[in-house]
Amino acid sequence: MHPAEHLLYYSSILIHFVLPSHPVHVIFHLFALNLGAVLSHAGFDKLIIRDTEVAKAGSFFHQLHHRFFECNYGSEELPLDRWFGSFHDGTNDASKRIRARKRLIFSR
Repeated sequence: MHPAEHLLYYSSILIHFVLPSHPVHVIFHLFALNLGAVLSHAGFDKLIIRDTEVAKAGSFFHQLHHRFFECNYGSEELPLDRWFGSFHDGTNDASKRIRARKRLIFSR
């Protein structure tokens, strides 16, 4: 991550300066920020034990970003990728659309 991205990513912790929060909440918030990044880069989407899904652990959305790089810059919660045309849902049609978009951008 670029230092400016870190600044933006961790800026959500500033809410605790506005809203009175217990120190445990602040610590939990920091843990969630740090561990969320680790889980989204873990390379798997869920934990399966004996053919049973035990927990959702990763982010397929973010794994597609690392696979194709030209897509899914944000998160699933905010529709920015949909608005800017960089959303990829894992289908072959989305791969073709993203590659065509990349060719268009880099041919200018």
